[in-house]
Amino acid sequence: MEINCKSCGKSLNIPDEKIPKGKSFSVRCPACREKILVDLKAAVDESRLADAGWSEQGEQQEKEGLPEEKRDDVFAVSGEDYDASEKPFDFLEEEGHTAMVLEEDKQTAGHIKSVLEVMDYNVTAPESIREALRRMKYHQFDLIVLNETFDSSSPDANGVLIYLQRLNMHVRRNIFAALLTERYNTMDNMAAFLKSVNIVINLKDIKSFDRILARGVNENDLFYAVFKESLKKLGRI
Repeated sequence: MEINCKSCGKSLNIPDEKIPKGKSFSVRCPACREKILVDLKAAVDESRLADAGWSEQGEQQEKEGLPEEKRDDVFAVSGEDYDASEKPFDFLEEEGHTAMVLEEDKQTAGHIKSVLEVMDYNVTAPESIREALRRMKYHQFDLIVLNETFDSSSPDANGVLIYLQRLNMHVRRNIFAALLTERYNTMDNMAAFLKSVNIVINLKDIKSFDRILARGVNENDLFYAVFKESLKKLGRI
């Protein structure tokens, strides 16, 4: 079942087996964190109306004598541009947070993943920038941990970092980006500003990743708390 967030327009696919039969339910939008109320009865009625309309359209095309190959196959969905494996998560609980780890060193990546799982993040770890960007097409992550040299010949030309830098601010502020580096000192705020990330973590401090990340996320939440509360009062989120 596909539902849309009325607040930000984000689409969310929920497996049918996860949907409570005959009951309304709510989920939290992974993009803007607003609750989405789903009325199953209304959804069923809308589906029936849509099916009826499409059926009438198909019958009309047949009556008009259109060749079969030129008729709109309204019941078929082309899979040429869609790969289900590109979606990082099938279904998330209402309060579920998501993270993407982009680190080529398996030991470092494993340590980061274990820390994030303890912090109740659902974690995915793409093997290339291309795969990462595809997953970001279907999902807005709460947290991204990126090594600036990940799948890149130059730390200043990392595709994921460039993508983050070009995001609209109303989307970007909902993503916490941590940059792993050997060039800058941990918690170097000027370096973080220049690279358009929320925090910089030097790889020599990776053993303290949990404490550094927790501090960075808490400071970021405090920084935006008043701003987001004001937006809620204005009905902007």
